Amino acid sequence: MEMIFQEKETEKTDHSSSAKVGRLGDLFLQKGLLTESQVELIAAEQRQKKLRFGDAALNLGFLSQIQIDSALGEQFGFGSKDLINGKADSGLRFFHYPFSKEAEEIRRLRSELLLKFSSQDKIKIALVSASPQEGKSYMAASLAIALSQVGRRTLLIDADLRSGNLHNLFSLGNPDGLSSVLAGRIAAQNALIPLMDNLHILPSGPRPPNPLEILRAPRIRELLASCDNQFDAFVLDTYTSSLASDAQMVAHQVGSVLLMAMKDVTLLSDLREAKSDMQAAGAEVIGTIFNENSSGDGTGRLSRKWLSWVKKRLPYGSKRTASSRG
Repeated sequence: MEMIFQEKETEKTDHSSSAKVGRLGDLFLQKGLLTESQVELIAAEQRQKKLRFGDAALNLGFLSQIQIDSALGEQFGFGSKDLINGKADSGLRFFHYPFSKEAEEIRRLRSELLLKFSSQDKIKIALVSASPQEGKSYMAASLAIALSQVGRRTLLIDADLRSGNLHNLFSLGNPDGLSSVLAGRIAAQNALIPLMDNLHILPSGPRPPNPLEILRAPRIRELLASCDNQFDAFVLDTYTSSLASDAQMVAHQVGSVLLMAMKDVTLLSDLREAKSDMQAAGAEVIGTIFNENSSGDGTGRLSRKWLSWVKKRLPYGSKRTASSRG
């Protein structure tokens, strides 16, 4: 599928009107989310309890936290919701709700990384998870956006050549990408896609029959070196480390790794093994992100992985055996 992507210089949209919104109450009035009388009640609640507008509106039940976070993003000009190319998935909360608690945690992670790499010219980091569905790709995209927002020219690379889906997070179709570049079919500069100011993405590209062979050293290292003058930060997503050696190969060439773990999903033994594998590849594991977010139904039921883990350790191993005993 052929896609044509804009360069950011080709279209200069004036976002000044959305970046300069007056009082928060005025914005909600414009959107029809509050009435004049509700704004007056919120103002009275503010004065009485010395609260911010959003907190007062929450107390009175007039607005949701999501509505407030979205409006704050507009009021303080936290970027337009329009990308230069594509469209951000609604699940990319850091982009859509930049004042949420989750977004604040990601900005805190960004600050820690900036301190960690303060003595180095470039930030180069691979995100690695021991198991699928631990939020690694989401975190890679969010962290790349966060770095770009503080002026770091950032390249987000989808180095998961088996199941990479960062292109879907930004609705980019199925463009050429990393696999095409490493196979020598296209120049890296022709595969980079601008998303927003200071942020480009290099998607995974077509699925190759030999991903581990394509990722072998020094191909990733040479790719990063070729883009060195253009970018200040490189964030790489990887394939699940327990299923293949791809993540090790990438980590060896990038040098620094952030591990991902998810509440009620990740086994400590798997996390330890992933850390050992990355260290054996010569990469520095600089930390672990504990992800409490999940796509669960909120019922508190155990994940399938945990159920499988428990069943393997039951004395009689299976439901059928247990029921046959009475």
